[in-house]
Formats: sequence, C-alpha cells, structure tokens
Amino acid sequence: MKNKDYPLYDTLRQITDLKDMVYSHAEELADKTAFSWNEGKEVKSKSFADFKNDTEAFGTWLYSKNYKDVHIAVIGENSYEWIVAFMSAANGGDIAVALDKELPDDKVKELIEQGECSVVFASGKNFKGLIGDNKQEENAAVCTEVPIGGKIVDVYSLDDVEDFIATGKTLLSGGDTEYKDYKIDPEKMAALFFTSGTTGKSKGVMLSQKNMAADINAACKNFLLEGETTLAPLPFHHAFGLITAVFMVFNYGKLVFINRSLKQIQKELKQVKPDMMFLVPLFVETFYKLIRQAVRKKKKEKVLSVASGVSNMLLAVGIDKRNDIFKEVREGLGGNLKVIISGGAHLDEKYVKAFRTFGVDILCGYGITECSPVLSVNRNHYFCDGSVGLPLKGCEVKIADDGEIITRGDNVMMGYYKDKESTDAVFENGWFKTGDLGCINDNGFLFITGRKKNLVILSNGENVSPEEIEDRLLKHEEIAEIIVSGENGQLIAEIFPAEGHMGDQAFFDAIIDKENEKQPQYKKIRKVILRDTEFEKNSTKKIIRYKKDQA
Repeated sequence: MKNKDYPLYDTLRQITDLKDMVYSHAEELADKTAFSWNEGKEVKSKSFADFKNDTEAFGTWLYSKNYKDVHIAVIGENSYEWIVAFMSAANGGDIAVALDKELPDDKVKELIEQGECSVVFASGKNFKGLIGDNKQEENAAVCTEVPIGGKIVDVYSLDDVEDFIATGKTLLSGGDTEYKDYKIDPEKMAALFFTSGTTGKSKGVMLSQKNMAADINAACKNFLLEGETTLAPLPFHHAFGLITAVFMVFNYGKLVFINRSLKQIQKELKQVKPDMMFLVPLFVETFYKLIRQAVRKKKKEKVLSVASGVSNMLLAVGIDKRNDIFKEVREGLGGNLKVIISGGAHLDEKYVKAFRTFGVDILCGYGITECSPVLSVNRNHYFCDGSVGLPLKGCEVKIADDGEIITRGDNVMMGYYKDKESTDAVFENGWFKTGDLGCINDNGFLFITGRKKNLVILSNGENVSPEEIEDRLLKHEEIAEIIVSGENGQLIAEIFPAEGHMGDQAFFDAIIDKENEKQPQYKKIRKVILRDTEFEKNSTKKIIRYKKDQA
C-alpha cells in the first residue's frame, strides 16, 4: 500500500468565491445531479444548473422584500432548502447566519439577537418555537413578525422556500436582475457561525467569501474526492458539515445526498452506497460498534481476526483483497465506501487501523470554525496514523514557544462579530492562536496533544463551554461548587455540595436529570461525582481546574 509524499492535486480551477463556484459549475456540469434526498417514498434531485437557478431566484425574491445587506439566519434539519437559503444570502451581499437546531428556543433567540438578524428561515420545531403565539396564516407562504431583543424579526418557514423560488423566477423573467448582477466583495463578511468559548459566551465567527473559497481551494489540493457520491449526515450549522462536507464536494462536481434524519442513516447507507463520507468520530465509533456486534451475534470473532491478519499480510506485499474478504462488512456501510474524512474531535488510532483493514481509509483532519474550517488533513496516499495530517497549502502552521498551534492564511476568519476584546485575544502579530497544543514531526505531519484552555470537545465534534453549564447549575443553592469536564467523549459534573446535602447522590442526580431535559443531547451531563472537600483555588478565589483532582 502506497504511503509516500507526492505532488498536490491540481485538477480543479481555483474559485474566487461561492457565487463563482455555483455559476461556473452550472455552466460546466449543467444537468449533472448535485443534490439528492429522500422525501417520503420519493428521491428528489437537483442538478448543478437547478441549484444555480434556485439560489438566483430565491435571492431575487429576497431583494424584492428589500432584504439587502441584512443578517439572515437559517435553522432547522438538514435540507436542500437550508442550503439554498444560506447560499442565496451569502451570494447576494447579505450575511448568512447558521444556527444550531438543537439549542433551546431561548438560546436560539439570544443568538438571533446577538447576530443582529432581521430575517430567519426555520423548519420543524425551530419554526414553531420561534413563532410561538404569534399568528401565522394556515397554508400560506407568509412572514410571521416576532419580537426578539427589542426589534421585530421576520420569520419564514423553510417549507415555503419552493414558493419563494417560484416568485423569484417570475421576477427574473420580468427583467429583475439586481440580485443576479450583484458583484461579490471577497473581503466582506458573508457568513456567521457561532462557536462557544471558555468564557461561556457564544462568539460569532465572521467568515468572508475569500475565507471560505481559500479553504475549499486548498482542501481540494490535499485530498482527492474519489467516486461520485457522498452521504451528508453532519449538521449544516457546523462549518465542517457545510463548507467542507457540502460546498467542497459541490466544488468537486460530485453528488451530495442529504441525510435529513440520523434515524435513516443506516438505511441510506445501503440505498446511496456512498464512495466517501465526512464524519465526526462519534459516527465512526458507532459504525465500528455495530460491526463488532454483528460479528459477535454470528459468533465469527475468530474468523474476523484471522481474516484481518491475512488481509493485512497481503496488503503489505501489495495485494489488496479487502473488498472480497470483507464483503459482508463493507455491505453494511453501503458497499462502495472507500474513504472517510474524520474531523471535529480526536479519533483513536484503533478505528483508523480497523477500518483500513476493512478497505475503508480514514483520513483524520484538523480544523476550527475560525479557519473556515480545515487546517490540515491526511492525504489519500500519504498519511501518518495518530496525526491530523499535513497543513493545507496557503495555511501557514507552526508551534509557538508554549506549544500552542498558531496559523495564518486567507482561510483565517475576519474576527468575532462585535467582540474586539475576544478577537484581539486570539491574534498576535498576524497569527491566529487556535487554543490547541500540538507538535509537527519531521515529515510535516501535525499532531494534537491537548487543549490550552478548558473547552471540552466531545466525541460528536461539539464544542462545549463548561462555564456556561456551571453558571446555570450554580443557581441551585444546594450546589456550592462545580466543575464540568469531559470524560470518554461525554460531560461529567463534579460537585461540592452545600452544607446539609453532603453525600446525597440521589438528590443531585435528580437535579442534573431535570436540567438535562432542557438541553440538546451533546450538552447533557452523563455522570455526577460528589466531593467531600472544596476545590483548590487561586489567590482570586477561582478554582484551579487542572488541580481539581488533587483537592
């Protein structure tokens, strides 16, 4: 099996911005399918030309409503309409704001206010949660005016996007080309992604067209998207799930099959038969557990072990029989899966090696929303297990004296929205400080060794600020002190009880269970530990987190 350095891929034209990508692909690939998804018992599809026409028409409708140079939020389950709304806003001079559908309604409204959104496109429970008791006409593509943060925000259902597109097409046929003729300013903010920081406050990451185009161009040089189809289960409000797993695939001219519900992922794996997928470690770990469970159920553990040994020996001498030897295992993953790009959190090497044995190469990468998001990734035929790959061309990456990974390049964000203090804190002499600790080996591969700060990254790729959870839980008088941290990819809470509640495990378990009901899955605390001594504190009476186990 080849594993040596080779020239970067240079098969694609460099895009200048997302609009350039959409329009050029519509011309070059026209009738080729760009997006597909299941809708009821039907499979719906849109070509590259359809997508260009739909975003152009939707943008024209936006302009007709005078939504120009405004912040437009998109929230809901993955859908074609979600992508159309986001892309149309970004390509017309508006600012597309991606919001997490799993957040509680009050947090969503808080981010809408923080992001200064004038318009929101939402679906499902998010739409219902936003409009609340505000009146909305039945069966009509109308705006619901919702008071949020002292101003009126126009809320629309993503279910009505098709109607808006139809209206836009009528306007275009009548000669309205204002949106179509808009000239992209690559330096202007085009998108806003929210991320959590160690202060407990969500920060809005400002990305320009130049940022996103630079990252897409560079990522396409590091690895080749083999085959024709990907299945996209990652949430679109994640920069990795949208810019990399959707826009970069689109740039390659490949098909993105949109997974609208994780409940359908096993069924869709077999239906779609993807060649490549972009996943966070939680998916890889889950797939692996399902494979092992199936093997144990059939009592074929020894057979799998022997087959793995034989396959690896053959591979070492250049003979690849993995498709034949592990046909049954591979069919559970669709049958055609060749490569998984894993990002968002650390993935144990054992999964990389196991899937390679099965004939699926896992290329681990590293990214951060502030870098649009990819900074490094292992290559198709040049990789180093345990690393997060080689830095992208155009992304300068080095290790600071204190071990922190720092970077600079066109993919690095403009800054945090209306937060100069936080922005200044992460930039030094033109270099962006990632907050991660790492090292680079002699061959240039980057390794992550830890977090400089205490931001918790869970196995599903979500970043969680422990202070945000701690502040909420400290409202319970029975909790004197608390530290929330990560353990085995999940959140745990270590509590020093107030007087009168020492050792009352059932009481605190009940408090946490009640609080968990209000939170998305990744913010739920899975384990509660009670202490009988206070946490060690510094001179300003702040808990010293790294010494919490020593008290």
